[in-house]
Amino acid sequence: MIKNKERMTYVVDVKLVFIFVKQSFTLKKLTLENRFKNLIRLYTTDSDVISRLWEQLYVRYTEKHRTYHNLQHLKELFGYYDTYIGELSQPNLVAFSIFYHDIIYNIWKKDNEEKSAKVALQSLATIISRSELNIINEQIIATKTHESNFSDTQFLIDFDLAILGQSTAVYQQYATLIRTEYKLVPDFLYYKGRKKVLQHFIDKPFIYKTEVFINLYEKAAKKNLVEELNQL
Repeated sequence: MIKNKERMTYVVDVKLVFIFVKQSFTLKKLTLENRFKNLIRLYTTDSDVISRLWEQLYVRYTEKHRTYHNLQHLKELFGYYDTYIGELSQPNLVAFSIFYHDIIYNIWKKDNEEKSAKVALQSLATIISRSELNIINEQIIATKTHESNFSDTQFLIDFDLAILGQSTAVYQQYATLIRTEYKLVPDFLYYKGRKKVLQHFIDKPFIYKTEVFINLYEKAAKKNLVEELNQL
């Protein structure tokens, strides 16, 4: 027989689980626009600023040359974000970093992440603190270096690289989309650069930074990378 106190504790626990599940489901239903505007509203109520910042993101991520680094890429990262949000100490800052990490994407340049970080800092300078901007800057740059000692940044890196450890079919589609983004680059130049990138990741002791992503995706990622390299 359950005592009154035990019954109350059980009811409270069930309610907490229901609330968590409901919040998680709501997060997954959010459109990118709603997600971004909800995030910005935590820092400013200026509707003009909110609309302008979303429009800036939308225009950039829908550029015609983007076949992988586009809005769908952001949706995929936020899928992982929603799953592991409980592991993040400053989830709002990670969300900002996801939104801005590829806002600049020029296939002919090697400083896209640095320029993306600069745009993020300039865009958000009037609504969040300098210390928070510094964190966002570090996180965006880390999507290029794939190195960080900070847990939140390590999760962001892993979200961004999770595609490497998906099924063979999903990975092949990703590789095709990347080649399409570089369609203006001749095959001999593209293959040379692509081989270098693939070998870089293959040679790393671990591609992923967090234990959970290592366990989930490390083996499959190495397999996918080796198979693509062998086909080039």
